Amino acid sequence: MNYSNFDQVLKDLQSLNQAIEDIRQKIVTTSGVSYASQDARQVALDGLQCDIAACGNWIHVLMSLKGLSQEKHSNNWEGEYRKLIGTGLSSGQAEYLMLDYLRNTLTIKAHFKIENLLSNLLKALSASPNKRGFWHISNAMLRQAGISTTGQEKNTLTVLANLRNSFHANGMHNNGFLSVDIDGIRFEFCNGKPVKCASWEHIVVIMRAIISVLESVLFSNRVSTLRSEIPDAFAGHS
Repeated sequence: MNYSNFDQVLKDLQSLNQAIEDIRQKIVTTSGVSYASQDARQVALDGLQCDIAACGNWIHVLMSLKGLSQEKHSNNWEGEYRKLIGTGLSSGQAEYLMLDYLRNTLTIKAHFKIENLLSNLLKALSASPNKRGFWHISNAMLRQAGISTTGQEKNTLTVLANLRNSFHANGMHNNGFLSVDIDGIRFEFCNGKPVKCASWEHIVVIMRAIISVLESVLFSNRVSTLRSEIPDAFAGHS
């Protein structure tokens, strides 16, 4: 993947959304649940699509403003660009902060929606875990789906949780050591060390892997037999 500019990021975000769309359409076919229903599966996947699309839209806006400034104010484009985005920082500093915020926010919101989806699926299966927390929820869901709790799927979910948790700790990892390769990209977390695996490339890779895990869960034998709407308490209140 070429991340020398944001064209590739935008293409990858669009690809992620299409992968989710394919899953949503397949749910309609296999479960009979309406695409526009308040079923927990459709609600969560629609929410993920909205978050990914919003992230891509903001990147596109930022890059468009930069291009417009360079086109109309070739020698003084940076000053005009800073006015357009409303900052007293240098253009480079402002871009870094804004894009870092988008990347972190996408990761956190995706984690919340996935945790909520897994919890709702477990309730529908009458298989909610005795203990709270994403670790126990994901383990319980993987078991229900007939997927190993010690394999790549669990590692993928744990990587997402570790990224999310690091944002609550000022970018630090405060848990056990974990090193996982996903699609040739290394995710490494060391206790008490800053997290250095949250670049755009890392986020795209983990999101793609997460979508694959969700597909495996949603179309596992137990879950695919859920042919009535699965309640979602949050539906209709977003």
